[in-house]
Amino acid sequence: MSVLFARLRMTLVALSLAAACSRPPAEPAALHVTLAPAGPDTRITLHAESGLKINARLAPALEFADGSILRFDAAERTADSAYFVTPPTALLAGRHDKVHGRLRASVCREDERLCRSVTLSL
Repeated sequence: MSVLFARLRMTLVALSLAAACSRPPAEPAALHVTLAPAGPDTRITLHAESGLKINARLAPALEFADGSILRFDAAERTADSAYFVTPPTALLAGRHDKVHGRLRASVCREDERLCRSVTLSL
């Protein structure tokens, strides 16, 4: 019976650890976008809240309902090319006041080396 109890306890510990690891510390509010005219098109800029940096090795992407994907980029990156120094942008054809889609990005706290996936519905 003690072996069964030990296995049950190990299972509960494993489930607790899995649940704790699956909770993303970076809230979706950690990122926001701004829209600005860029000639006949719209420039979308992705901003991270203070204390966060956007992973450049896994470029942020905006997925539209029709399946098309718009990727963000910025010319200025850290020396190791891992993070954006300036907010990444993307150019969307045409003028838009609002953008609808699913934004996926990877962000890290400045004091950590582990990035977390963030998904925003726009």
